[in-house]
Amino acid sequence: MYSTKLYVIGNGFDLWHGIPSSYVQFKEYVRRHDRDLFDAIERYLPADEDWSDLESALADVDVDSIIDDLGHFMQSYSAEDWSDAGHHDLQYEVDQVVQRLSTELRLQFGEWIRSLEIPTPSTATKRLNGIDANAVFLTFNYTSMLGDLYAVPDTHVLHIHGEVRMQDSELILGHGWNPAQRRPLNDRPDIEDIDTRMMEAHNILDDYFSKTFKPSERLIREHQAFFDKLGAIETVHVLGHSLSEVDLPYIQALLRVPSVAAAHWYVACRSEQERPTKYDRLITLGVGTQRAATALWNDY
Repeated sequence: MYSTKLYVIGNGFDLWHGIPSSYVQFKEYVRRHDRDLFDAIERYLPADEDWSDLESALADVDVDSIIDDLGHFMQSYSAEDWSDAGHHDLQYEVDQVVQRLSTELRLQFGEWIRSLEIPTPSTATKRLNGIDANAVFLTFNYTSMLGDLYAVPDTHVLHIHGEVRMQDSELILGHGWNPAQRRPLNDRPDIEDIDTRMMEAHNILDDYFSKTFKPSERLIREHQAFFDKLGAIETVHVLGHSLSEVDLPYIQALLRVPSVAAAHWYVACRSEQERPTKYDRLITLGVGTQRAATALWNDY
């Protein structure tokens, strides 16, 4: 028998339970553990002061600043101290920045998530009394909160972006701008005048956008069986998810399921003042006005 209740869980769920899992706390973690990565994010990504827009900022990396900062590694061939050994200096330095903002960022993110202490029934300072452990859960979080605190069976939960408790689970962190939709840096009318070393640096930067892209459509296809089991859903409860553009493909996939599209949606709000914004967001996403509603966290 399929469940009639679906929970969509975001980072606000962990934050409500006291887990220090905000991006500003990740910022402080990186500041302490990897200064090179910290400086690269601060200089090249428009992640805001508290890094709240870190994921979406990955799509807006400041390519021009990277080239300007590293351009001195492209020494003139006519320089007196020129050596063939320096032919790849620029490409190497650009690749170092790309690796920091992609591979190293994900590694530090995973280490940080694994360092967070998850509350249990004996240590939790607060919990939601109305969570139905027999429901089905789509969580964008990486922690084991649902199982540890609410005894939700693993078979009821899809960690769409990975789970730190599973050592072989890939943690997904990235932007939503498909690299196939952007213009390659070498697609320019003056390409014949560009130094080969700069062209290769451009190719490395183009690869960056693929490395940091969140492959939402692929993840949806890989987990299609989960979406196929939502045929009996009558209510959807959004707890702590911002319903932001970066995760829009997942919400669209849910709404393609007829029962989910016809279900009543409730989104948790931190205050009365937040209700209109959250309600409008549901409507914008495609939830019908008669099926969209808001609730305060205390209502759960």
